[in-house]
Amino acid sequence: MRIEDSDKKYSSKTTGFFDLLYKLLVINFSTIILSIPIITIFPMLVACIATIRNDLNKGNIIGAYFRNVKQYFVKSFLLGIGLLLIFTIIIYAFFFWIFQEFYQSSMEWIAQAGFVAMVVCLIIFLFSVVHIPYLIIILPKLRIIDIVKTSFYMAFRYILTTIAMMITFGVIVGSLMMCIAIPGLLAVWMIIGISLPIFLITKATRPIYYQFETVDFDKISKKIEEELEDE
Repeated sequence: MRIEDSDKKYSSKTTGFFDLLYKLLVINFSTIILSIPIITIFPMLVACIATIRNDLNKGNIIGAYFRNVKQYFVKSFLLGIGLLLIFTIIIYAFFFWIFQEFYQSSMEWIAQAGFVAMVVCLIIFLFSVVHIPYLIIILPKLRIIDIVKTSFYMAFRYILTTIAMMITFGVIVGSLMMCIAIPGLLAVWMIIGISLPIFLITKATRPIYYQFETVDFDKISKKIEEELEDE
């Protein structure tokens, strides 16, 4: 290989790296700013994932991000509110059973059973919810109830992937908590604290979600309805 070709290849890789870093920075900062109202966190997370998944090769990354906000906002906002309510109920029940006291010690098993049940519910909830943003994006025609059902299926069908996704989102939240103890980390988190972990897990999970992208859910639903009518 000639020196000129080697230099061009190296320069191209360097340019590509900084272009990717710039786009991740823009996506990260936009997600943080638009999540300030709190109730918009879930829609902005969906827009962040959609932009990273589908639009990193586009020049106008800001325009792509806001197009994704517009496209997925209504469904993701409604799902986000519903998930927040379910999470609140589970957490309330969790602490309710922790502090529940019975006058008869022989009845303590009720509180223990309630506590275990809430732990199981919380695990199932968290395992399922990590798939929902991706399903909103790759299956935009799917109804909300079907998205929830599919996320539950994927959570345990691809258990190792689900755990990896849980760790990824845990890193995002955990690193933000660390910023409280180490304020200097906040600058790094503001730059790539959300977008970089999502970029890595999105690349890793693309083969799994590709299987669902190729499925014609409308055709399957129509076939099921026809079979039910024949019966």
